[in-house]
Amino acid sequence: MTDHASSTSARPPGWADYALLLLIGLILGSNFMMTKITVQALPPMLVVVCRIALASVFLCTLMVLARKWFPPRGPIWWSIVGSAFFGHTLPFALIAWGQQKVDAGLAAILMATMPLFTLLLAQLFTRDEKPNRYSVCGFVIALAGIVILFGPEKLASLADQSLRQYALVGAAMCYGVNAIITKNLTSMDWQQSTATFMCVALAFALPLLLLVDFDAAHAAPHVWFTVLYTGIVPTAIGAVLIVFLIRRAGASFLSQINFLVPLVGVGTAMAFLGEHLPANGALALFIILVGVAIARRRPKRELISINKGV
Repeated sequence: MTDHASSTSARPPGWADYALLLLIGLILGSNFMMTKITVQALPPMLVVVCRIALASVFLCTLMVLARKWFPPRGPIWWSIVGSAFFGHTLPFALIAWGQQKVDAGLAAILMATMPLFTLLLAQLFTRDEKPNRYSVCGFVIALAGIVILFGPEKLASLADQSLRQYALVGAAMCYGVNAIITKNLTSMDWQQSTATFMCVALAFALPLLLLVDFDAAHAAPHVWFTVLYTGIVPTAIGAVLIVFLIRRAGASFLSQINFLVPLVGVGTAMAFLGEHLPANGALALFIILVGVAIARRRPKRELISINKGV
């Protein structure tokens, strides 16, 4: 899921852009189902390291074929390190650990809160966004959806199930932090940026192997295929497709993915894993998406200023 900086593209989106948006939504949404399969059979931190390592190899190969290399030393590396940690290593670890006990569909719903954290952080730490009635109202509505999803009695609970749900919300917050950080990295080309982020993320992830019980790292061949899929398709190819779509249609167009991914996540979990979405889960998803939609609205004065180029 993403919420990158705005693009300068003025071309109206075409059918090919919508097809690519749907493809990205299917890829990212199905990742919750795939992650659930892998962490049920393998130690979560091993899954994280394998996922990032596979993506690193794939993206570095693309970078070398394009005759690119890592950026030179400089201040930009602070943003690169921050993006690698908050955009890859930490959320991947939180999601994998959380999904050991949390259903894939529920995980997808919790991750739908990511745009709200992005908006909140942007209003606190950047000059791009200012609080308005829509953002405040949307955030409160989505927060109500989270309360409904958890259940009021579980919000203050430190039970294992609640902690793993909090971990998934924490992953959504990490992606929000990353969306703010990546605004400083628009000068890098896509081969260089995607490979660099993933390699730094791998450096952060390797110590997680100390937490792995390798005696438990035995799984059927289809599970290892799922690990391969998560590393190559949603992690590596998904990152490339996101950058490509931003350049074609702009970041505002891509932001619609935040509505599509949780729906695909819930749908694939129900269709292929046999999960059943409880009534409070369906209601929570609806309320969260309504909150996100409201929070993304702009006041009329702001729209007039944008149209006038102010």
